[in-house]
Formats: sequence, structure tokens, C-alpha cells
Amino acid sequence: MPKENKNELIHIRIEPTVKEKSENIFNKLGINMSYAVSLFLNQVILKNGFPFNVELPKVNETELESLAKIIESTGGNGVVSEKNQKIIHLYSLGEIDYETAVFAIKRSFM
Repeated sequence: MPKENKNELIHIRIEPTVKEKSENIFNKLGINMSYAVSLFLNQVILKNGFPFNVELPKVNETELESLAKIIESTGGNGVVSEKNQKIIHLYSLGEIDYETAVFAIKRSFM
């Protein structure tokens, strides 16, 4: 089987921190970004789609309501601090779990 020439270029824009963090992981694995992207694209071909589930984070409405009640109970006339907005945002993205969000919000009022 003849070796294919790798002469196609893909240009993408990505957040610098995402690039840096992923490159650090790839370096530990002994591969570069180009190989990782090629590996991903080959998996897309093999799976005929994404090689992992792509879905919205599951947000439990009762948990969101509970977070809102915790914030309300702290006073502040319904104003949510920028710090707590960030905590809620991380929770809504699924980057932190409910218990961590509640802990962080409660701690911000101590």
C-alpha cells in the first residue's frame, strides 16, 4: 500500500489555554497536535460520526432551584456576585458538580 502524501492543511482558531493544555497532554503521550487531529479524524471515519457522545450537560432543575435559594438566603437583594455567577456558570457547563457549587457559594459568604 503506497504511503499517502500529507499535504492538506487545516487552519483552526482555538483558545490559547485549550491549545496549551491539550499540547501538554499530547506531549506526555508522545504525540504532536497534528497526529492527534489525524487520529481524531480517522476515528470519525471509522465510527461514521464522533468517536464520543456529544450532548448537552444534564442539568437537574431542582438543583438549579436549590442553588438559587441558597443565593437568595444570603441576602444581597437578589444581586448575584460576579464570583457566584462564575460558580453557577461552571456548574451549568458541567465542569463542577452540584455539591462543589453549593460549597463554593456558601463559602463565598463566610
